[in-house]
Amino acid sequence: MSSYYANPSNEGYTYTKKDGLVGGLCTYGVIKPERHIRQTDDGNVWEAIVIGAGYAGLVAARDLVKAGKKTLLIEARDRVGGRTWSAEVNGTTFEMGGTWVSHVHGRLFAEMQRYGLKDDVSMTRTENGGCDYFTLDTGSGSRKFTHKEAGEMTAKAWGIFINIDGNNGRDICPLPHSTLGNSRVSFSQIQAVDQLSCRDRIDQIKDQLTADELALLESLVPHCGGGSVENIGFLEMIRAQALQNYDIATFEEVWTLYKIREGHSTLARRIFDDATRLGLQYSFKTPIKSIVEKDGIVSVATTTDKIHRAKRVVNTIPIAVLPDIQFDPPLSPLRQEAIKVNQVDYLTKIHAEVEGDLRGLRGCTWPGDFLYIYGDGFCAGGKSTRITSFAGDNRGVLDPLKEPEKLEIALKRFHPMEIKKVVFHDWVSDPYAKAGAAWYPAGFLTKYLAELQKRHGNVLMANADWAFGWKGFIEGAVEQGALAADTILNEIGILGANPGPIPYNSSKL
Repeated sequence: MSSYYANPSNEGYTYTKKDGLVGGLCTYGVIKPERHIRQTDDGNVWEAIVIGAGYAGLVAARDLVKAGKKTLLIEARDRVGGRTWSAEVNGTTFEMGGTWVSHVHGRLFAEMQRYGLKDDVSMTRTENGGCDYFTLDTGSGSRKFTHKEAGEMTAKAWGIFINIDGNNGRDICPLPHSTLGNSRVSFSQIQAVDQLSCRDRIDQIKDQLTADELALLESLVPHCGGGSVENIGFLEMIRAQALQNYDIATFEEVWTLYKIREGHSTLARRIFDDATRLGLQYSFKTPIKSIVEKDGIVSVATTTDKIHRAKRVVNTIPIAVLPDIQFDPPLSPLRQEAIKVNQVDYLTKIHAEVEGDLRGLRGCTWPGDFLYIYGDGFCAGGKSTRITSFAGDNRGVLDPLKEPEKLEIALKRFHPMEIKKVVFHDWVSDPYAKAGAAWYPAGFLTKYLAELQKRHGNVLMANADWAFGWKGFIEGAVEQGALAADTILNEIGILGANPGPIPYNSSKL
């Protein structure tokens, strides 16, 4: 039982045949009161302002106030978590965005450990649960496989696909946190691979695959990246392979197995509550419209025409939303070009509560409105099952806000089911996300990633969309927030417990 009370948010949707589409879900992430600012802004300058209360912003804000820095957190939503939040519906937790955790994610696991959640995990799949098989529907009929058989087919297809260097990606990406060139691989070698889309790579190896193996591969790529094999860069898949220890056998354990039992909003709240205990001040439901730097001081203007000033700013706004913010001085031409190219992850993630026991169900449809489905344990009461399904880029094909009734049709293609309700967050229509966690097209990483990671004057750009390691993952967000806070502390000055005889000389503000 959570120590938090789930308050209504204005985000998320529920669909039932009886009530239709209803907006707003309850979550532990809603913050009340919405605003807590003790200092006045007249003539005052914050040591740091953090824009965004996702994991990057929460970690940055917590680390800054822990070091004694006067910090303001500004968030457009009514809740913490950003693209990672959990809704509570009649006693059942549904993860709306980022979901799964792993011991491979060292920074994230450290946060779970810090806040007493390292062992508070559950598994998405249930051994020997109802419908304990894998359904594969490739358009030529639906067939059932054991999970072992489906896993072996997927592993074979992925192994051939990823093995462009004859060493399962180890030669091309031996150090995945330094993808763009390091002591073992030159930038030019990486750049050559980055020119390939996943379609290019599939065309190179498709004659080595059966029809079922090809279908599994064609669907797995957009399941990972939220786009299509045509627009996802192959280097993105190489990075993913390297980060999961070059082994498809670890895919389920790293990507889609373990969850925080009480939901990600519980961890986000614990970080936020820790930060407020240490002195963090904040303002929610406060979108920003501009970030202006003059004479070393950064002014952040909100849509209510309130202006906050700081020595340093941590900006965690995702790449797809950056065009909505006015920067002065303007962002670099190369960064503007990257933002115009943008990312390709326009995923659809849908939960449903279904009658009976479907906890063992897994499946793939290709082509289809949804790609993959997972049985996700019993709902509260133990008489219905929570299921989770993913699609790639369904824009123009299936709009969950305009045609929610089609969600049921798409889900029933995997298996006959009596659907009680559908629960989701539409990230594509979300004005503060506009897409899922970033995956990029061919040629993007070697041309733009380093630029996205750079600071913009006294504005530190921190988001999982351009993380060094687990880009697009919660782990990457934690990485970015921690690095930004550490940079600010090094620059605006912090004395240790036993400073030396020479006074600390902070860098020029």
